[in-house]
Amino acid sequence: MALMAVQVKTPAWRQVHALAVRELPEDGHERATHHWVADTVARLLALPYAGLAGPDERDAASYFVPDDTLDAVAAAALGISGSEQLLGGVVPFPFVATKVIAHPLVPGAQVAIAGWDDALAQAVAADTLPGYSAFCTEDAVRAYTLLRAAGQVRLKLPTGVGGRGQWLLQDEAGLHAALATLSEDYLPRHGVVLETHLVHLTTFSVGEVALPGRSIAYHGTQVSTPDREGRQVYGGSDLQVVRGSLAQLQQGELPPAERQAVRAAHAFDRKLRQAFPQAALSRRNYDVAYGEDAAGRMHCGVLEQSWRVGGATPAELAAFEAFARDPAVTRVHAATRELHGQPAPAGARLYYAGDDPRLGPLVKFLTVSAA
Repeated sequence: MALMAVQVKTPAWRQVHALAVRELPEDGHERATHHWVADTVARLLALPYAGLAGPDERDAASYFVPDDTLDAVAAAALGISGSEQLLGGVVPFPFVATKVIAHPLVPGAQVAIAGWDDALAQAVAADTLPGYSAFCTEDAVRAYTLLRAAGQVRLKLPTGVGGRGQWLLQDEAGLHAALATLSEDYLPRHGVVLETHLVHLTTFSVGEVALPGRSIAYHGTQVSTPDREGRQVYGGSDLQVVRGSLAQLQQGELPPAERQAVRAAHAFDRKLRQAFPQAALSRRNYDVAYGEDAAGRMHCGVLEQSWRVGGATPAELAAFEAFARDPAVTRVHAATRELHGQPAPAGARLYYAGDDPRLGPLVKFLTVSAA
């Protein structure tokens, strides 16, 4: 099904470019999905898709779809000065776009990264899970000790995606073993996150996405799927999408758990944007955990933010398409699925089908229907 362009007044972009920031295999599913997303955005904006941007094509007359959040230096080099020029985000420091922004440092921390705002980290603690960020081994050990009293602790790498780069720690020796797998400069450059481990966990997706002239907001859940080694990894998102903003989404009718998740994401989003007003964010997605700790206490908090195109983006674009087709539609259900080593269902709307060099046979598809 071809996407329909929305007849709205948009800036006079000449073309849409995909922008490669991450080092990804050119024959892998991530790069192929990136091209699909950028091409779909181009059709929604009624603009030609010009492929990956080259050195001579990076100018203020292009609308960009980066595969990662940009820092201010990279954005300035591209001529990007506002959120209306890209699908994604621009942040003043790279760490602001990662998991570490969601937690404070341990009291008396020995190391902090340049640009760290501990007041912000303390402020968003009310909207996140119990946890700490650490930029050296000593601080990570102290964080583990403080959290271990409430149950098991999960170690996460800020560069991990799709459920990878995580360890459920059994003891302090496990922490040291996990940290030993990192390069010497990883901790001071990226840091790590240590969080209370939750059981009976539901992970909600909450987000707001803006394209020139329109915006959507949504809540939903993620699903997991076994990869070819049997590990449970990201398997897709089910989204309930409305026209408008997170504030408007929060004002609507929501089930109790979803309402808590939307409230946490909205508060987290507001605090971060107030702390970094120079950030340019057109795609804001938040993973929100809802579950119990070892003592049976319920927690609801943001796990991390995604200010770049991600796993849910094809569903987001399908919602834009549905709203473009019928101005009377105010709510849709949009979903993505990723299957390892299995065929797609008959009639599925595929956006990737191939043999990924790292993951093996993989299919990715989407659906959209009335909510």
